[in-house]
Amino acid sequence: MTKNTYRPKYPVHSLEKALGLVECLKSCPGEGLQINELSERLNLGKSTVHRILDTLLAHQYVEKCQHSKYRLGWKLFEIGNAIPRQRNLDLFDPLILQNLCNKYDETVNLAVCIGDRAVIVAKCDPLNVSVKANLLVGGREPLHATAIGKSLISELNFKELHAIFDGEHLKRYTQKTITSIAELFEHLQTVREVGYSIDEEEYSEGLTCIAVPIKNHRKDIIAAISISGPTFRLKHKKILDAIQDLQSARDDMSKYFGLYQSTMCIPSGS
Repeated sequence: MTKNTYRPKYPVHSLEKALGLVECLKSCPGEGLQINELSERLNLGKSTVHRILDTLLAHQYVEKCQHSKYRLGWKLFEIGNAIPRQRNLDLFDPLILQNLCNKYDETVNLAVCIGDRAVIVAKCDPLNVSVKANLLVGGREPLHATAIGKSLISELNFKELHAIFDGEHLKRYTQKTITSIAELFEHLQTVREVGYSIDEEEYSEGLTCIAVPIKNHRKDIIAAISISGPTFRLKHKKILDAIQDLQSARDDMSKYFGLYQSTMCIPSGS
């Protein structure tokens, strides 16, 4: 997971202490922690901890339990549940796709898995080339024969693959198409290890595609992003560069959907 390394230019220290207290309560036992325990863990004065707890208690972000212990309140659960509702594929930053398209002069696609197909939900086409990947928004691509499809199913087990595909034999599109679930499963193990997938004319002769999966806050693959173009333009060096930029775009989009681990600097003292 990517970490948040940003540090505020104008930090509000009292707010940082309050957020540090919330983080501390996140990992505490169900019965909560007492003021002296929080004081020791956070290296803050007891009076400071008491004032912060009193404010959070008034706003229902913490609750007081037996034996003068404190734990997180349901208000935080209510706020947390609002985050996934606000993060959907309709609201992501389209510049992520556009910047990749501008840099490589190739088609950039965003797809989701529906049934046994990868469905293109957004794309950017290059303006400066006459030969480009002929993909349409709403177009349905085979999961086993495309880079974007293989990224979408890269973490499925053998049983789950069987549930998606009808029978052992997979449709052949070119001489390079993977045509058995056993071979596909073995191939997907490599995709998981390296973090990207490549379709080198497996779906269409003369077309190469590179893709990476995008995950949400539950670490589920919810989409994939790809760069597609004619094989004569997507040579080895360009593919290697594209993989790095796709992975950077993946990190940005996965962070948008909640896949990150925050780190926080808590000031000491009272």
